[in-house]
Amino acid sequence: MSYTFARVIAAGLAPIALAVGGVGTGTADAYAFAAHENNYATPTGFAFTVGHTDLVADPVAPQNGLPTTREVFLDNTSYGHVDDPGTAVLKTGYLVSCAVGIDLTFGAEAGAGFDAGVTLGVGASPDALTPGLDATIGPSIHASMGLDLDITPGVIQDIEVGSKDLVGGTTGYVMSRDFHLMVEGCGGPLTIRPYTKIEVDSPETSANGAVYGDIIVL
Repeated sequence: MSYTFARVIAAGLAPIALAVGGVGTGTADAYAFAAHENNYATPTGFAFTVGHTDLVADPVAPQNGLPTTREVFLDNTSYGHVDDPGTAVLKTGYLVSCAVGIDLTFGAEAGAGFDAGVTLGVGASPDALTPGLDATIGPSIHASMGLDLDITPGVIQDIEVGSKDLVGGTTGYVMSRDFHLMVEGCGGPLTIRPYTKIEVDSPETSANGAVYGDIIVL
């Protein structure tokens, strides 16, 4: 599905502030979130652990100046431990979802409409539009390490940040700092949820576990 968007008119949409589960709202500061950890044990006593800490979200003003763009820098440290004898793979990333995609159309009053049926009065005159500024947008996600993909409104997109092979009796880490996430063409709330997963294998057990961080809303 594609959406038509004009950059001049979109400037009339109001930005949505960061919601951080009681810490506060705003776009000028970094926000720290709670650590999480899960411990698992099989019926034979074989154990493994997965967790994350140091989660920080630092929202910034979008570089292109459009309120339909969200930009944030993310820090997170994921870790896992597996008993010996055993091996594991630690995977970490973010689940990202945009609630509403932009579908802007122009009539006599230069109104702007959302797919969800909400209509906004923009207040721009038709002669303010410049031919050739229309573009088709997803919304689209751009992230550190060259990630560039489209996302359908309402669909949760899995963005994997990194992975680490673990050996028995040790604790391994995936540390991510200043992971730059940018979503364009998002007309409603953008939600980001960090995750860390562990897949374990031993002579007697195949198992998995996961931990999820607090939801970040932009």
